[in-house]
Amino acid sequence: MKYKIISDSSSDVTQAFFAGETAFEYGVVPMSINGPGGLSYLDLDPTPARYFVEKPREIKGQWSSSCPSPAAYLKEMQGAEEIFVVTISSRLSASYSTACMAADMARAENPDVKIHVVDSKSASSGMALMVFKLAELCREGLPFEEIVEKIEEFRKGHTLYFLIGSLETLVSAGRMNRVVGMMATMLNIHPLCGEDGDGNIKVYQKVRGMTQALNRMVEMVGERGETMGRHLVISQCNNPEDAEMLSKACQRRYQFAKISVLEMRGLASFYAGDRGLILAY
Repeated sequence: MKYKIISDSSSDVTQAFFAGETAFEYGVVPMSINGPGGLSYLDLDPTPARYFVEKPREIKGQWSSSCPSPAAYLKEMQGAEEIFVVTISSRLSASYSTACMAADMARAENPDVKIHVVDSKSASSGMALMVFKLAELCREGLPFEEIVEKIEEFRKGHTLYFLIGSLETLVSAGRMNRVVGMMATMLNIHPLCGEDGDGNIKVYQKVRGMTQALNRMVEMVGERGETMGRHLVISQCNNPEDAEMLSKACQRRYQFAKISVLEMRGLASFYAGDRGLILAY
């Protein structure tokens, strides 16, 4: 097979999604979730996302995540001629760096292999959006260099917002002050966050109450640019009802060509928390 698309498991597109695909092969390199006492869990299919939400609740202590090794990426690259790798934002993880190392190793083994590593400047549904775009370009059978040009241009124009469902993991992972997290939970405050255009996470607004937060999220979609003809991807963690509400509200209000709803994988669920939502377009 000519093309291969690889993503780290920060993307919510599983390998099963492209079962039966003939235009390209798709592979996922797992991130890992690490807990106290040397605990470590790989974000592998078919481990349910709720596992990565429940474990930090069950086992108290410091939790974190870590990226795949260059060797893990290199293994996934074997046997392909033209490879596209999509990683979580380099501002959030070293996954992009290790993928680039693996690409150099693969080229040293086979100078004819073509590899392009995309720093998504995003995560979750934002990465899924890029995987879907790459799939579309590979199905068209475009030259490698043209696909590289198109996917890099596509990356510059995407938008991502997310609604934190639970702040527990952010606190345990040291991404949020414990007192601030407790107060926000007590007051039913939901941070509305997103990327800042350069791969960093930015808090756009703090909204009290889930209903108000969802309504505000729908409004924010229209404030960031044109929606006509674009693909909206919504990822949810144990929250299909609100994801469906977001989908229908955006369908009524905007002019997306396509709307997809995905279940979050483990890494995204770990940070977004129970009932978290992430959308990208």
